[in-house]
Amino acid sequence: MRVKAYIRYLVVCIALFGLHSCQLFVSTEPNKEAVARVGRSFLYAADLPDFSYLSESQAIKEAKDRYIEDWAIKQLMFQNALTNLPEDVQWQLNQLVDNYRTDLYTKSYFDLISFDPTDTVIGEEELQLLYEREQQSLLLDQDLVKLRYIALNQSYSKPDEVMNRFKRYNEEDQRFIDSLGRHNYLKDVQLNDSVWLKSSAIAKRINPITYQNVTDYLQAYQFFDIRDSTGFYFGQVLDTRKKGDIAPYSFALIELKQIVQNRKRFERLERQKQGMVSEAIRKNTYETYE
Repeated sequence: MRVKAYIRYLVVCIALFGLHSCQLFVSTEPNKEAVARVGRSFLYAADLPDFSYLSESQAIKEAKDRYIEDWAIKQLMFQNALTNLPEDVQWQLNQLVDNYRTDLYTKSYFDLISFDPTDTVIGEEELQLLYEREQQSLLLDQDLVKLRYIALNQSYSKPDEVMNRFKRYNEEDQRFIDSLGRHNYLKDVQLNDSVWLKSSAIAKRINPITYQNVTDYLQAYQFFDIRDSTGFYFGQVLDTRKKGDIAPYSFALIELKQIVQNRKRFERLERQKQGMVSEAIRKNTYETYE
């Protein structure tokens, strides 16, 4: 097991090294822009990062020198590995590196051929049917709350008037609350009645509500009035769903669309794979032997 772990470690190091510095695989002849050499590998000025974010010339020089030294150490380590690692270990590493390279290319190609911009066009009926079929896989991992709330700055002089208007919330009250935002009296506001929010998200947005007391304030159809040194917080809970309940359709909609898109991509990819195999057999570029 230790040998396998060691080999995996070396593969990752070699792969990362190759991504970090491709100079081992390019021209070995220096040009006028070369800034360092290790054996037959060169580092060119064009490959250096932009250190202009450093204000002092001495700091730029030190950062450049560190980068070059790091590059040289990696080159030396790689060359020493090629010299000193046993042949059987190098063979295994080369196999793993080849497989890794193949996987990277094939994954990128599969992503390319399986993508279709029309996947984003999904009919409402299809989503509704999927929601009905997949409900048991759409269970909530935490409570959901649908509510309106408003947070006023602590300096506002008439919080009771706002609270009364917020409770009543007719058209005139809505215009009044909108005007508070224009005068910078609002710290935060959520007035969309149709949006479901996770209880953890509410605890992050409303300071006095915490993970410990969230259930005290977010009961179904409850109004809360919280006042402390940070401000005035008024909220009306319109509906709730508990952890383990089936997610409401509107909340699950993003996940449903993702499921449909993934299935379409998978089906398209399978067709592409079978088509490639059939074409290769037809052209006699692929065959198996008994």
